[in-house]
Amino acid sequence: MQFFDMRRFAVLLAILSGTSAVLAADAELAKLITVPAGWKGEQIPLPPSFAREMQFKGIEEARFSPGMFQEKSNTFFSYFFVFKIDPGTELTQKNIERELLKYYQGLSRTIFNSRKKKIDTSGFTCKLTKATPVDPQQIYPPGLTEYSATVQWTEPFVTQKQQSLNLIIQTWTDKTTGHGYLFACVSPQDLKANIWQSMRNIRTTFYRNLQK
Repeated sequence: MQFFDMRRFAVLLAILSGTSAVLAADAELAKLITVPAGWKGEQIPLPPSFAREMQFKGIEEARFSPGMFQEKSNTFFSYFFVFKIDPGTELTQKNIERELLKYYQGLSRTIFNSRKKKIDTSGFTCKLTKATPVDPQQIYPPGLTEYSATVQWTEPFVTQKQQSLNLIIQTWTDKTTGHGYLFACVSPQDLKANIWQSMRNIRTTFYRNLQK
């Protein structure tokens, strides 16, 4: 089994995205995120240097499951991210599809290029479908919209093979500051897998902290 070490990933992501420059820019968002032991994370600017053509501007907080880079793990490539987007951005379905497609195309291309390999990203797709939030506690920011999504791409870190990612995306706009938010849970696992409940629990805690 090929294993991509998290330390290598963190260093690479920092080089690609200017992590050290943005960490001080919005430490408050990171404080709202609580994860179980073993999860790792990074904060990067939007647009990231691996996808400069993205139009969203702001920051991203990402947290990676313990099995993120272990191909045989039941949490392989399972993670979540939060975009905090500058005021004035429309978080429409079309805009989100466009931005996430550019994000995954740029990420795959950059990692392949760093390994002196070529990848054709023209066949990558990102499709969103509007969904109804399912949370018994109903702890949602005002005006929240949910989408289920599928990204078809080539996973560049471990397998270098085609991969289908499931995403549950929730978006809203802070009426006070005007900032847009996008919270996405991501995994190739079936939506009934345990990792999804783990990420929903993390998301609920984030929403509780956001309301304090």
